[in-house]
Amino acid sequence: MKPLRAIVTGGATNIGRAISEAFLNAGGRVVVGQPDVSVADSLIKEYGDRIEVLSLDLSEASQCRSFIDAAVKWLGGLDVLVNNAAITGPGSVETLAEVSAESFRKMVNVNIGGVLFCSQAAVPYLKESGQGVIVHISSINAIRPQRGAIVYAATKAAVSSLTQSMAKELAADRIRVVAVAPGDIQIDNSGQVEREQASRGIVSDVSLQTPLGRGEPKDVAATVMFLCSDGAKFVTGTTWLVDGGLLA
Repeated sequence: MKPLRAIVTGGATNIGRAISEAFLNAGGRVVVGQPDVSVADSLIKEYGDRIEVLSLDLSEASQCRSFIDAAVKWLGGLDVLVNNAAITGPGSVETLAEVSAESFRKMVNVNIGGVLFCSQAAVPYLKESGQGVIVHISSINAIRPQRGAIVYAATKAAVSSLTQSMAKELAADRIRVVAVAPGDIQIDNSGQVEREQASRGIVSDVSLQTPLGRGEPKDVAATVMFLCSDGAKFVTGTTWLVDGGLLA
């Protein structure tokens, strides 16, 4: 697999970090987008001039475009865009009765708008690549929503739908679009989410119910790397489950 020039939103923490490191360990170069650029300090210390971090507010369409333009300028071109960043964790735990107009707008703007407008800005650069790939990080919530995450689940279903629509539109430009739907993955705030759910009397139908046990961020990253490889050159417009059998 040739070294790839990749953009990973939210690429400095948890699943995003594992994806960034997978590209870097394969010899690639990566730009990550974060609201707080300091969270990428350890990545920069380890990988030096093969990684750059830029500030990114996904809720603003204009920022998505300026971020992509700046990232591609640094990379000298673009092979892969990974739309990983989203509002997750405690901030996504809401029941129907708890949803406010403000939280709804924020989650939709980030989880759907960020994916849409980063992709839109990246398409001209991916066309130049000749074999560009867009990977959206969706969720098993796109297929089977869990209790207490009503808006989050809806945004992830939208992401999987965008994957299909984009794949059809961009096939003529030789740009593949795929989504990866993680299941129960151990991340930094997993315990915090479980405590938040428990405090509200929400019984999770996801946590610790996976036949293969809880997954790791590197399990998702490995799938992303395959989907960006020549081995997946006939894969587009679909959502790949990485759920350890949870939805089986």
